[in-house]
Amino acid sequence: MKISVVIPTHNRSDALAKTLANLAKQKFAENWEVIVINNGSTDDTDDVVLRQSFPVKLRLLHEAKLGVAAARNAGAEAAGGEYLSFLDNDILVEPDYLDRQYTALRANPGCWAMGQVINLPEQERTPFGQYRKSLYGFIPPGSDIQEASWMTGQVVSLPKADFVQLGGFDENFGGASVEDFDLAIRAWELGIKILFFPSIVAVHNDWAGFSIRDYCRRQRLYSQQEPLFWLKYGEKHPRLNLVRENLPPFLKHDSSLLLLRKQMKRFLATGLAQKVLFDLCDLLEQFQLPTPILWRIYRVVLSTSIYVGFQEGLAAYSMDDIASRFEPLISNKHH
Repeated sequence: MKISVVIPTHNRSDALAKTLANLAKQKFAENWEVIVINNGSTDDTDDVVLRQSFPVKLRLLHEAKLGVAAARNAGAEAAGGEYLSFLDNDILVEPDYLDRQYTALRANPGCWAMGQVINLPEQERTPFGQYRKSLYGFIPPGSDIQEASWMTGQVVSLPKADFVQLGGFDENFGGASVEDFDLAIRAWELGIKILFFPSIVAVHNDWAGFSIRDYCRRQRLYSQQEPLFWLKYGEKHPRLNLVRENLPPFLKHDSSLLLLRKQMKRFLATGLAQKVLFDLCDLLEQFQLPTPILWRIYRVVLSTSIYVGFQEGLAAYSMDDIASRFEPLISNKHH
């Protein structure tokens, strides 16, 4: 067995059906398998998987512990492949996807292979879709291979031996957010390189891709994990500025400008202000407001949603002693 494709899923049977249908078109000549992990779904996920007509072995597992980290770990443990190819349940791949991943891994021993994810074309025709594209960009497939300073678990392949050595994803990160970045940090500490291949392109069939409301909802969920990420890595946290910007006010250390920004976020995070902001986005999109103005408002709304998620994370992890935990970060800040 050369490659085991591991797909975690939770209540996305519609997207999963499309992902599996695309995956079934692979032209990969080596022996491979697909493992779908139903992570507490209450929809018809099982039926979708069981009625699939698939060219290779397709297995359905169930993982009771919620969270993409736990689901991926369960799939990896059951995998028989020399390599693990992690794929999200809403990723659409080309017929040569596994060929490209396998070739990249074989040509670069000791490295992992990560592709790039692009949006659905219909998403990019909306005002918000154009803004979202500007956040991530697109690297032409003919561009050079890069050594990545980030990682996404959506489209990455790696030797199973590496995964076992690292102990898999950290299941303390309950939501889909920082668990892949955490795995990457631990891989870099072992000297493993993560290579980004612009030529390995997949499409994100994203539920949060069409509206600022949905996108902010997801970023809010992502941000709930950031305080826990900070507790694990401290000064090695890769997004220290995000942590500083979203902590409660520290009169002793924060600059006047930072205190003002925090107070503004606190006001905009109220339920009424959030509703007004989203309604304003809807209205301005209808009137086709000039892009620079609309994008500035998107940034404010998105920043506020991240702030709300961060505060929820602080509360969820009972960080009552915030000042003592974050004092080194605050006192060592740079302006």
